[in-house]
Amino acid sequence: EKDRDYLRFLWLRKDDLEQVQEYRHRRVVFGLTCSPYLLAAILQCHLNRVQEDLSCTSEILKTAFYVDNCVTSLDSELEMRKFILESQIIMSSGNFNLRGWKSNLHSVVPNGDTSTDENVSVLGLVWHTDTDTLSCKVEQTVTLEKPITKRLVLAIAHQIFDPIGFTTPVMLIPKLILQETWNLKLKWDDTLPDDLVRKFKSWYRQLYLITNIRVPRWFSISPTTESLSVHVFCDASQKAYATCIFLRVKQGDKIVVTLVHARSRVAPVKTVTIPRLELLACLIGARLLSSVINDLKLYGVNIYCWTDSTTALCWIQRDQNWGTFVQNRVREIRSLTSPTVWRHVPGALNAADLVSRGCSGEQLLQGKWWEGPSWLSENEESWPKSEDDPDEDLVSSEKRKTIITTLTKNGENVDWYYKYFSSVRKIVHMLAWIFRFYNKLRKIASDSSKTLSVSELEKAEISLMLLIQKESFKDVNDDKLKKLRPIIDCNGLIRAKTNISNRDDTNDFKFPIILPSDHTVVKLLIMNAHNDLLHAGTSMLMSHLREKYWIIKARKTIRNCIRKCVKCQRFKAKKCEVTPGILPKDRVRDAATFEIVGVDLAGPLYLRNGPKAYIVLYTCAVYRAIHLELITSLTTEVFLQSLRRFIARRGRPTTIYSDNGTNFKGAERLLHALDWDGILSKVAEEKIQWKFNPPSAAWWGGWWERLVQITKEILRKILGRAALDYEELVTVLCDCERVINSRPLTYVSEDVDDVSPLTPEMFLREIPESGVADIDTVDKEKLSKRAKYLQKIREQLRARFRIEYLGQLRQQSIKNYENKPIEVGEIVLLEDSNKKRSHWNLARVVKLIPGRDGNIRLVLVKTQNSEFLRPVQRLYRLEIENPVVKGKNNVIPLATSSGRVVKPPERFGNIIQN
Repeated sequence: EKDRDYLRFLWLRKDDLEQVQEYRHRRVVFGLTCSPYLLAAILQCHLNRVQEDLSCTSEILKTAFYVDNCVTSLDSELEMRKFILESQIIMSSGNFNLRGWKSNLHSVVPNGDTSTDENVSVLGLVWHTDTDTLSCKVEQTVTLEKPITKRLVLAIAHQIFDPIGFTTPVMLIPKLILQETWNLKLKWDDTLPDDLVRKFKSWYRQLYLITNIRVPRWFSISPTTESLSVHVFCDASQKAYATCIFLRVKQGDKIVVTLVHARSRVAPVKTVTIPRLELLACLIGARLLSSVINDLKLYGVNIYCWTDSTTALCWIQRDQNWGTFVQNRVREIRSLTSPTVWRHVPGALNAADLVSRGCSGEQLLQGKWWEGPSWLSENEESWPKSEDDPDEDLVSSEKRKTIITTLTKNGENVDWYYKYFSSVRKIVHMLAWIFRFYNKLRKIASDSSKTLSVSELEKAEISLMLLIQKESFKDVNDDKLKKLRPIIDCNGLIRAKTNISNRDDTNDFKFPIILPSDHTVVKLLIMNAHNDLLHAGTSMLMSHLREKYWIIKARKTIRNCIRKCVKCQRFKAKKCEVTPGILPKDRVRDAATFEIVGVDLAGPLYLRNGPKAYIVLYTCAVYRAIHLELITSLTTEVFLQSLRRFIARRGRPTTIYSDNGTNFKGAERLLHALDWDGILSKVAEEKIQWKFNPPSAAWWGGWWERLVQITKEILRKILGRAALDYEELVTVLCDCERVINSRPLTYVSEDVDDVSPLTPEMFLREIPESGVADIDTVDKEKLSKRAKYLQKIREQLRARFRIEYLGQLRQQSIKNYENKPIEVGEIVLLEDSNKKRSHWNLARVVKLIPGRDGNIRLVLVKTQNSEFLRPVQRLYRLEIENPVVKGKNNVIPLATSSGRVVKPPERFGNIIQN
């Protein structure tokens, strides 16, 4: 009752249309999706509860109902009367009223429960009770004057309902027409071409004739039947293939042949050979035969299968290895029928010939095809016998081609199971799934859950250990195992017999599994344990592995594996070192003072009641003199003004060195745009060459950084916490400049007779004015005696500088580093002074920049986001190689992030590597 609300409906009263009433059904109505199921389920439930004395009739009713119609056949009038009486009792007990009885024996029909109409509709066919025959209904309501389209052909073809198939030859024609329309790619409402229209109209005009075809309802099977056999006929043409089944019943001298079922199919659009189509006809014949035998329960009767194709007959009867198409269909045919029941019949005597070619209604009515071939009504001695020999070339064309290959097995290790996996756990799980699949194929009882069981994983692990030992050791007597007292356990594993074998402990601890040190899976096992123990050291890791395994040369192997751990390398890697190079040419060549200059900034200094101030330090690269300028801003314009003041006082330099500061970079760009003729009208045409040190390489500018430190120390001692104004601070800087330029560059002797030490100030005393040519370039013959004297003093001073200062630099000791040269493609850790080591970025070396001596001191590295130019000393090597080509004969294989080697497809050979 609770489901009645799902069947509500509205009702309008005739007397008052504005009043709408709402009703609901109290019974299940026809038309619902669940109605057929509910009816069938209730009938079956009711018939299962009948009394035992009515069980025979109940069993007949179970198979006789089709929705609400009951159709059955009985052998005698007595059985018929009993069935009517008992079925009414059974159904009435469930409030089902069986009525509308029809029979070809009118005397048994209950009085008042029949009509005078002798033609009854049974499952879509017309049953003529007076003659006990069946026929088809045909309603020709379509006029041929309207356009003939694909939609119209399909609609008319499906008006004929023929479950038996006695009209199959006629109904093949519209199927062929429809196939033509698809080949022509016509749409549903496109008018058919003239030839197809004529063919369709000719067929349609004779369609009504099939109503005159009447086939017997009864197969003439009775308890007195002497012989019963089933005959299957198969045939094919270029356009279709078909099959039909006849029942041959013999009672005394009388033989009755009745059509049971027929089917036809159009040939595929893709061209198929006639022998293959004949085989397809045999296939649908075998399928239809199996269905008929099961439906009519004709078990144990004689079966004859006929075909006019000797080629298809050979394929079915011979036990040979055919091609895929033939083999699959022959296998199914032989699973449904025995090869011995197949026989040959000439094409002219094949009953399926007409079904495979199609015909008009008139031809079908005249031929009486449904009555079967005439020879089937005769004795078996007069049946056709095969005398045609098959075409052996045609038969052999479908044989599977056999290719004989010779395989030579090399003694190589089977390494697929670890080259494609990065952990031992994955290998064990993979092997466990393979074993489960293998057990299912062999129909061995196995776990069917979605997860692997403990026993499956243990079996897979044992198999993996066996593979490793088989690849690494010859047998238990291998020379590598002599000192370990090896034994073989029940699983075939080689174990070590320890001195604590008598201890009450786990078997793995007393008899650990022996493993080699050089096997890839063993290294994976070590790395897995290393990660599980949170990157433990060698001793702890070795102690953990000894619980189950005894690895040969364990300590050395574990230590080598830990060295390859990327996370451990992050914290243990050491920075790259490089052998210090010789001093650059600009530091040791003969040059004028401040001809080669290094510039740097220091500060800030705090002015009294004013802004911050900064010191610009210019130092001579050769004579180590300095020049200090005070600026109040770090902008490019202010810095250029200080540079102009420096040039005005000290002369114009040819080369300037500086760090990678943003103000210096801007200065370089602005220097190229300056009007040097307007600033220094007498300066040489050559422009200043500005050179920057690489980023993060402060020691490259050590020769000015040291002077910045000296300047800061003097100012710290002089000023303390004092705050000066701009003019006072400029004065203090001039004093600092004088003091620093007076410092000795060479050894200071305690002997009063020795010459005074060299100082930068000595080389500043005779600096030429801006734009004035150096006196060294003037002809000596034209100089006065005074000028010659001054020139002599200068030459002596420079000679002393060469011997005392540069000679002292020549004797400095240099530490030599013998590191492996860094290479392109190497993965390194990039030092960042502003971050913790755990947050440093990984980078790949993409370019090496050698120095003048050939040593690599600068590299271009690429991180995840960008590229950087860095000195070698900022890199920490991780010993991780990247897949790059080092040379023609030295190729690093491509690998994934986990280390698995990616192999090229074998079909490409060596093309990729070459």
